[in-house]
Amino acid sequence: MSNCRQRSFRDALEIVEKMTGQRPQKRPDSFEVTKRLLDRLGFAPILERIRFVHVAGTKGKGTTSAYTAALLQAYGFKVGLFTSPHLTDVRERTVVDGRMLGEDRYAQYFFEFFDKYDALQYSASQLDRDIAAPSRAGFFRFMFLLSLYIFEQEGVEVAVMEVGMGGRIDSTNTIPSEVSIITALGFDHTEILGDTLQEITGEKAGIMKPGVVCFAAPQVDHPETRAWLENHARENDTPLVLLDPNVLPIRSWPKLAIGGTHAVEDSKLALMAARRIANIPPILPLDEVERNVLQNMTYAGRSQVVAVEGGTDITFYLDGAHTVESISRATQWFLDCSATHTGDSAPRRVLIFYTSRDPKCILKAFMPYVSHFCKVVISQVSNPRMSPQSAEPGDMEGRMREFKERMVTTTECWRNLFREVTCLPCARPFSALEDILDLVLPAASDNEDASKPAEVFVCGSFFLVGDVLKLLRVYEAGGRRPE
Repeated sequence: MSNCRQRSFRDALEIVEKMTGQRPQKRPDSFEVTKRLLDRLGFAPILERIRFVHVAGTKGKGTTSAYTAALLQAYGFKVGLFTSPHLTDVRERTVVDGRMLGEDRYAQYFFEFFDKYDALQYSASQLDRDIAAPSRAGFFRFMFLLSLYIFEQEGVEVAVMEVGMGGRIDSTNTIPSEVSIITALGFDHTEILGDTLQEITGEKAGIMKPGVVCFAAPQVDHPETRAWLENHARENDTPLVLLDPNVLPIRSWPKLAIGGTHAVEDSKLALMAARRIANIPPILPLDEVERNVLQNMTYAGRSQVVAVEGGTDITFYLDGAHTVESISRATQWFLDCSATHTGDSAPRRVLIFYTSRDPKCILKAFMPYVSHFCKVVISQVSNPRMSPQSAEPGDMEGRMREFKERMVTTTECWRNLFREVTCLPCARPFSALEDILDLVLPAASDNEDASKPAEVFVCGSFFLVGDVLKLLRVYEAGGRRPE
């Protein structure tokens, strides 16, 4: 086995690439496999030393996790943050004190851990060999375990861990959390978590632990989930605190860098959880340190605004919203923000969209807003979750075929849903920002005011947002400019 110091960050990315590509499937034994791996890797001391905040939910769990980590850091703790998915760099998933590790240090930790993990394949125990086999090496589980190793090496005191999917049998549910958070609930990953909201709520509520306080969103969109959360809390002897919208009212809350009313809810949950860890009374008014954190905290891919440099009058608004409720909230944020930005009540708005979910359901989120767009581009992504029936991750031909089929299906659904709307969608892939600019700018045949700036809303998938951010980075680093 080669020395880990000889292996680079690029080598680590090659291993990561081999693990990714398959769409997540429900594996009832995932939780037990993770517990076994924690034991065999000798991670018990890590779980005993680090204090954990566990975050589940359908909407806003990444933002809530980021707010919580930022507040804890401001209180003086050394803080680790584990989230998913990453947008442009795998190191985004494991952050220490608000910063990604350098490539060399990340590679060092990656291969130190990888060698420990890989060695289990050669164990005398058949069970060890089974759980460490390449076919069982789930990407999310691997990244979760890697994050624990990194946090230990970096001396992290408190780690904020975002659930990957669901909660009850998620790999992250093996941590001995000191505080848990459940954000707004809704329909998501129904093929894995269940077809009903009650089933989904049960999976998310599975992170509740006896005697461990759980802070939960008020569940405005689905108030029926409140009773299910309360029942689950009683059954598990969990102190449950449902956020009261009348406590810490919005009018006295600072203006957040992340837009939308949902961010206010997320930040309030984060404040309660962070104060619990820091032993700060929850009823105290915000101090200047907390106010400063909330006002200035940003999170890539969430209510993110990027203006294109180089003489173009184009602004991108990016949000990884991918459920009906979250897309609806994000679209309202975009409409408000773009109108304020341009000073025009009817600016030239363009939608770039991708979904890996059922478009017949997801596209309904745009029903109240569709008339505000002059153009819709249904696109694809470079790293989609592939269905179990689709081609193998290495089968690029099969991957491209699935891309095309999804684009066509989504485009047809849009046309069927919005027959009377003048802005018809077009299905277009892109490989450079110039491709996007060509689509966004009005053509000579378009009946549009070309003098108006283009306000471009990118949503539906974190993978799509990540792709656009990568292209923006390349473009701004010296890519060719449109003529």
